[in-house]
Amino acid sequence: MKKVPVLVAAIVVILWGCFLYYDNDKSISFTGAYENVQPPEKISSVKKEGIASGKYIKAFVIDVVDGDTMEVTYKGESHKVRLLYVDTPESVKRGVKVQVYGKEAAKFTEEMVMEKSVRLIFERDIRDRYGRLLAHVFTQDGAYLNGLLVRNGFARVEIVRPNNSYEDYFYGLLEESIRDKVGLWELPGNKRPFIKDEDGKYKPRYLLER
Repeated sequence: MKKVPVLVAAIVVILWGCFLYYDNDKSISFTGAYENVQPPEKISSVKKEGIASGKYIKAFVIDVVDGDTMEVTYKGESHKVRLLYVDTPESVKRGVKVQVYGKEAAKFTEEMVMEKSVRLIFERDIRDRYGRLLAHVFTQDGAYLNGLLVRNGFARVEIVRPNNSYEDYFYGLLEESIRDKVGLWELPGNKRPFIKDEDGKYKPRYLLER
């Protein structure tokens, strides 16, 4: 009977290894084992196509800039895309050191969508102040990338108003990921890239500790 704890521990290690591992070059790889999410019905049921509020487009990903930012082509034109409701740790931001879990988040997004077709769905404001499209991103297999990043501990929630229809949904995912201590939430509080502000919302550590 003493062998049981050892066996259980071995199984846990193997299962975690299916999600994330580092090779000799310290590169990060995911094999597809993650906590799935069910997207809000109103998002996945959008029917009309076009780059406009309340519509969708089918695009092709040509670059993953960061965990929450990518570049796509649509009808012969390229567009930068910023995921709605999601802020992953910085990995390429000028003047900011690579944050803990920044590369992991970028790698996860890359393996989900790089050089693949995606479905982008827009809310009210379709672009941010930098001209990037603001979108919900669904993979060619139907996985909801925005939700996956939050639920699996790769991101905090960021609201870009007036795009806030699904605020409660995303904060619910965040609570689950913190409760389950997945991804960056398994780290000690002083090691996490996000800390709470005066309102109790998680914000980037580098902004609050300037």
